[in-house]
Amino acid sequence: MSNSEFFIGRQPIMNRESKLYGYELLFRGGFDPNEAVFDSGQEATAAVIHNSMMGLGLESIVGQHQAFINFPESFFLSTETPCFSPDNIVVEVLEDVPPTEDVIEGIKVLKGQGYIIALDDFVFKKRLVPLIQLADIIKFDVQYVKPENIPALFTKVKQITNVKIIAERVETKEMFEVCKQAGADYFQGYFFAKPEVISGKQLNVGRHNLILLLEKISDDNLHIDQLIEIVERDVGLTHKLMKMAEQYRSLSMPEFSSLRDVMMLFGLKRVQSWATLVSMSILDDIVPEVFNLARTRAVFMRSLAQHEGHGAVDSYYLAGLFSMLDVILQQEMEDALKQLPINEEIKFGICKGENSYGQLLAIAKQFESASDHGINTDHVKLYMKALSEVNEVRF
Repeated sequence: MSNSEFFIGRQPIMNRESKLYGYELLFRGGFDPNEAVFDSGQEATAAVIHNSMMGLGLESIVGQHQAFINFPESFFLSTETPCFSPDNIVVEVLEDVPPTEDVIEGIKVLKGQGYIIALDDFVFKKRLVPLIQLADIIKFDVQYVKPENIPALFTKVKQITNVKIIAERVETKEMFEVCKQAGADYFQGYFFAKPEVISGKQLNVGRHNLILLLEKISDDNLHIDQLIEIVERDVGLTHKLMKMAEQYRSLSMPEFSSLRDVMMLFGLKRVQSWATLVSMSILDDIVPEVFNLARTRAVFMRSLAQHEGHGAVDSYYLAGLFSMLDVILQQEMEDALKQLPINEEIKFGICKGENSYGQLLAIAKQFESASDHGINTDHVKLYMKALSEVNEVRF
């Protein structure tokens, strides 16, 4: 299969006026909104980030609202820079994460980088005071708490720090009113909405390329050009990196025209984190010939652009690589490209074929149709060279 279906659950979090504040994003392996079977919290978190940010795109799922994502202990012990932006992300510390010195230090680093910290399913214990002092938000599961005990519970933590409180599992109007009167700032539960499951299609990644990438990111002498060389071979890896970059790109930044643009924005440390996350959330895939055809177009169009004296030749590679997204994702091309933060000229060339990107793409397609009408001999040499290069490095 050239692409696979993914699922992600989301449940709204409302403010005191019953208006949307954010969504908790949940691991789901299918359409059942209440079923989540996974081997480890680390893998579940990786899947949620992968599916939300590199699948549909975070904005499509939460808009401009906050995205609450559960993180296990290992995340707070990692020295890697997170590959996702702190914008719109709330880092939920799972209830079984112990308040060790290393965990506390990891949370301090994240707060320094701008991440909002929430404590999930919180139960008050004296040893958790260091976590309370660092938290921006605390989530209380109120389902099994007696209504008369809730005000004292909320007051107790607010005496320690000026923290926001989310009342979780609010199932009835009566419980909503009790929690609201007790000082809760936000609310989550069946009274507002049950979790819903969103699904989509995502591009698979060639296992060989992923292994090469993981080998490179462990190299202390790694150079960004080495990463570009590996990522650009694979439509799936390139697409996922572009989708992740969408979350980082501010409105004042120009749209990307090449992988180098994205890599320079991310920096090596975030790219290393991104590659690790992708490896945790992707299964082995069989990649069909359509991926090799897209890569051949990319190599050929870059060579042809250089031959004809066009500038920014890497942008032609990107155009070729994404020129078959409609086939791979089984979408209209405009929809497939819509949420990618790439140059509008590239998108226009792929969709309309009326600028230099479209013209060079048309030449590539001429070879694919086995038409020899008016084919330039120099173009033949370049295309045969592109075929040879792609066949040397199979997915």
